[in-house]
Amino acid sequence: MNVSVYGAGYVGLVSAACLASLGHKVVCADIDAKKIGLLQQGSCPLHEKNLKELLENSCKTKQLQFTQDLSFAVSQSELHIIATGTPSLPDGAADLSQVFSVAEKIAQEIKQDTILLIKSTVPVGTCDEVSTFTKQILSVRRKNYKIDVVSNPEFLREGNAVSDFLEAERIVAGGDETALGEVQRLYQPLLDKGIPFLCMSRTSAELTKYAANTLLACKISFINQISRIAEAAGADIDDIRLGIGYDKRIGSEFLLPGIGYGGSCFPKDVRALRATAKAFQLDAGLIEAIEAINNRQKNWAYETLEGHFKGQLEGRTIGIWGLAFKPDTDDLREASSLNLIHSLLKANVRVKLYDPQAMLHAQKMLKGHEAIQWCESASFAATEVDALVIVTEWSEFKNYSLQKLAAQLKKAPLIDGRNCFSLAVIKNSSLACYYSVGRPTVVNPTYVDTQTFQKEPDYSL
Repeated sequence: MNVSVYGAGYVGLVSAACLASLGHKVVCADIDAKKIGLLQQGSCPLHEKNLKELLENSCKTKQLQFTQDLSFAVSQSELHIIATGTPSLPDGAADLSQVFSVAEKIAQEIKQDTILLIKSTVPVGTCDEVSTFTKQILSVRRKNYKIDVVSNPEFLREGNAVSDFLEAERIVAGGDETALGEVQRLYQPLLDKGIPFLCMSRTSAELTKYAANTLLACKISFINQISRIAEAAGADIDDIRLGIGYDKRIGSEFLLPGIGYGGSCFPKDVRALRATAKAFQLDAGLIEAIEAINNRQKNWAYETLEGHFKGQLEGRTIGIWGLAFKPDTDDLREASSLNLIHSLLKANVRVKLYDPQAMLHAQKMLKGHEAIQWCESASFAATEVDALVIVTEWSEFKNYSLQKLAAQLKKAPLIDGRNCFSLAVIKNSSLACYYSVGRPTVVNPTYVDTQTFQKEPDYSL
């Protein structure tokens, strides 16, 4: 099939590359001239596992091309995929301006019946609105062309997006029978591998995406709330999550405590689902609690530092390992690291930052701060600091020699916001003091003068 994808972000670029690898002729369009220029030169603007190789192969076989010319993209294809961003507005609702802008362009310029697939995460009812909108444009043009709008939400995880596309657990599509037949043809190479193809209404497909991401966010906030109770009670969250995770009704996925979720999906989608519930005048208490717990959990590392140093943070130097919101990506959107860094800077603390992939993005976001030192290695970020905080669970940090780290930190505490190390391993190390989420603090008796503390129980949302 001839396919055009609009938007060269995570979803659009991965979708374009994967569809090209399945044998479709794909045009990927974006109005960002710099991004398209990089792609046309053979560079991959995103850090995403296996994406660079996929792009190279697809461009080499001429199955994939990039353009800034949306009119060209419209003219080349029978099936159009909108994968533009839908960022949050101040009230939490999704900003759909990019979606409607592309839909308008397609409706104004098509010269045949077409399928319009919306992969962007959009609120319930958006596809129906797009359908009405495009019909109005065609009416003004006095054209009898038909645009079948289909909701086809993506379920891609950053860092695993290529695998999630080509080895999807399911493909969800919402639309009428004729349009869904064409969508099935688009994905046939994947369906031949046994991947389920779930057909439903457009509104059901739209709500499925929000429900899925909000449920996953709920599991994260739930285990983080339990971790707070575990800390106060002196329990071990690792034992607790295993005890509940073995229950097949619950499962162990997304039950890892930490310092909150971030990224381009969970925060935005939870806010949008809350806004949707409010729009229907429905109570959104559960959704609001998910957000509240996550927002508070992002302060865990700062609270721990404040407690350890008894509020005396000014003038200290804190090392931070990890800036991206999760490992295997360079994405800093709503990353917990940003909350911590801004809090420390406000408290007149110097920070030493290191991340294996996100340094360039971070430098652009945090430029102009004299109290920030950009480190070329994890080792440098852990040297001559009053404390070290692990924010992102990169393998590089998990595999770092604790013997070496203890020598570098001396009496400085290690604040592990992602529970990268088991307590058994920590107890056998020579680290002076180790804090982790939902687990007892480990203090080396050699350093009895270390200022440890016990948090007060906090059961609030």
